[in-house]
Amino acid sequence: KMLSNSGGKAIPVTCDVADQSQVKSLIEKVKSEQGRCDLLVYSAFPTPPNLSNAKFRDEFWKQNVEMWDPLCEVGLRSAYMSCCETIPLMIDTAKLSSGISATQSNNRPMIVLVSSFGG
Repeated sequence: KMLSNSGGKAIPVTCDVADQSQVKSLIEKVKSEQGRCDLLVYSAFPTPPNLSNAKFRDEFWKQNVEMWDPLCEVGLRSAYMSCCETIPLMIDTAKLSSGISATQSNNRPMIVLVSSFGG
């Protein structure tokens, strides 16, 4: 409600962030419907497999290495991919907002990467 009261608009969507084609389609949808992107909030993280068997008080080097594969796939790779797909639109947004180059603008779009164990 705060967003719409201030003239903004959010578009809730479902997107598998591990699938580059879905991320690309999402950004294309934002561009076609809004023409700009002011904010990317990335907050995706999978529940590790065998979470009940993980011993988080143990040293990390004693953890099963397979536990880290899906964490890196979604937590790192897809965050990078989402940024790479979004940044060109954000650069265009900054140019539209200020009429000057993106590096000189005070109205720069922002990326927020949320990092936590579980999203």
